Amino acid sequence: LRPFGSGGPSSARRTSTASQLRRLPDLPIPDAMGCTCCCPLPGPNDGPVHGIKPRAIIVWRGANLKHGDIIGSDPYCVVRVGEAGTTWDAKPRSVGRRGSPSSEKTNPVWNFGFAAETAGIAQPEVHVRVYDADIVGDDDFLGEAKILLGSLSDAQAELPLSGGEGVKGSVFVSGGAVEMLAQSGIKPWVGYEDVAPIGGQKVWNIADASSTAIPMLVGTAPLPPAMRGIFWLGNQQKGSALVSLGGPSRDGGGCSNGHLVGNFYSVRVSGDRVWSYADDREERFVNFTRDVDLVYHFAFDNAQNPKKCQIYPEMRRVDLVWVSEWLLDFEMHLKEEGDEQYPGSVIWRRPNFTLGQNVYEYALIQVIDENGNRIQPAWDKFVEYQSSTVAGNTPGKIFYREIEV
Repeated sequence: LRPFGSGGPSSARRTSTASQLRRLPDLPIPDAMGCTCCCPLPGPNDGPVHGIKPRAIIVWRGANLKHGDIIGSDPYCVVRVGEAGTTWDAKPRSVGRRGSPSSEKTNPVWNFGFAAETAGIAQPEVHVRVYDADIVGDDDFLGEAKILLGSLSDAQAELPLSGGEGVKGSVFVSGGAVEMLAQSGIKPWVGYEDVAPIGGQKVWNIADASSTAIPMLVGTAPLPPAMRGIFWLGNQQKGSALVSLGGPSRDGGGCSNGHLVGNFYSVRVSGDRVWSYADDREERFVNFTRDVDLVYHFAFDNAQNPKKCQIYPEMRRVDLVWVSEWLLDFEMHLKEEGDEQYPGSVIWRRPNFTLGQNVYEYALIQVIDENGNRIQPAWDKFVEYQSSTVAGNTPGKIFYREIEV
């Protein structure tokens, strides 16, 4: 186990999951995974992924902001992108970017930008909020501004701030093709918004044939095809049932953002509509994943056509990540030939190694495709298994968490 950041879980200054990975230059990415050295987490994919091209957003600076404190301010901004006309909370937290505080007080210069994935958003809207970073208590709200992403260009648009008593000033924002980042000398920023509190538990009656609604997120483009849909973690008895690599979720911290960041993807086990269990009893592993806020970081060998994956567990509430593969090694391997038991389903092998020996292995079996359709016969076999007594005391039901808007 290696320390994975500083500050306690309740600290407002806690560095986000993705940026912490980025600051671990010794995080081992094996040569077999497509990297020739130990390297930091790269920035977002800056080209089209499966035909969907992201858009650049740059927040340059603020002007004439109000003072957050009597002795001054340390202003920073947070940016979310979502459907036009929606509230701040309705815009996905998982893809929100948080800039660094500036010492410039009322006229901060941030110069931070990123490539925003807009797949599935009919009319993308950029929503900027400005806060004053405080050491004690909640950060002070200094105002917000919204603008349609399509209205932005490489010219700096001045957006007046609004939203509360005494709010004043403005922020300057640009937007356009991802090439604008390099042309402007802006390195893509991977500092994600702080993670949200864990959501409440919900139940899904999978045995109800009349129920067509799928309450969990479904993986879609721009994820690679082998990561789309929803997967059954086979033969986990009363433990894990379904997992989704879909997004964006409402988790924040770069978790389940719906697209790869370089070759990386992160999933929060107690996250928003992405992981489920077979039994609602207070099992030790369920408690553990919640109490330590377990996150799995997936390092794939290829962003376009992944076939292998190294998994690094992070226990966020104790600021530790497991990188000692010689002792415990978690991997995923795509079965390119498929599985005759589950025709039409994507299958990933999930071996677990201890001291180099494969001590336990199961499969991730795609049971729902990227369009939300149940894949047969995999779905019926999943329902049959989860409806049996081997899956615990609540057959036919699975339990997941959801962060309410």
